[in-house]
Amino acid sequence: MMMGCMHCLRILLVVFNFLVVLVGLAVLGFSVYVSQEPEAQDIIMASGRYQAVQIVLYALMGVGGITLITALFGCCGAYHESQCLLGAYFTILLVIFIGQVTAATLGYIYRDELMKYADERMSEGLEEYSMLRDQRERPTPFMDNIQRMLKCCGLESYQDFKESIPIACCDRRVSNCDNLQLDPSEVYKDGCKDKYKTLLKDKLIIIFLILVSIAAFEIFCLLFSMIMCCAIRQYHSDYYGVDYAIAT
Repeated sequence: MMMGCMHCLRILLVVFNFLVVLVGLAVLGFSVYVSQEPEAQDIIMASGRYQAVQIVLYALMGVGGITLITALFGCCGAYHESQCLLGAYFTILLVIFIGQVTAATLGYIYRDELMKYADERMSEGLEEYSMLRDQRERPTPFMDNIQRMLKCCGLESYQDFKESIPIACCDRRVSNCDNLQLDPSEVYKDGCKDKYKTLLKDKLIIIFLILVSIAAFEIFCLLFSMIMCCAIRQYHSDYYGVDYAIAT
């Protein structure tokens, strides 16, 4: 009975961690590819957020590498029924879990400050964008992409632009956007500030659900690895106990 349960745990841990290995490889491979691909780097440079994106890419490399190593410990430890590897896997996973819980708790406590910071950065970006356009200088395409993606125009509305309205504000549902001088009837009416806040709130809910799912998965892996480690120890104890009894 005990051997049957341990065999089931072994299979579950191997399968779970093999899937995590694939995820770790995907994250690591994607981040390395984007950081080395010339076309991707050109797009990042054009966005005007090169340094911030590079930091995110390096963070993804670290996350992918740690995920890969941790999952390999779990996969190999379960397959070879190694207490040492399973112990290392349990320890690393526990540290990661505690770090995630700490980060999530701090994020919840300071959620208002984080929302305010994001709002301020968005406002500053759009104000700079409007100023550059009014001075007839070419702004970075980052804010153009934001306005297209969120279907918004300006910080509060299209009236933020004192001169011409940017083509990025054109509402393709009512216009073919061929005119260089856009009429107010052809542009998005909503400002990007409110749209951005709504997007952040919606994404925070999704991120929270993803984090809860990851935490639940990690708890199961922690429990399974601990139970299997104890089962291996018990099996070895019984096995060597029988050998000792026979020898005496």
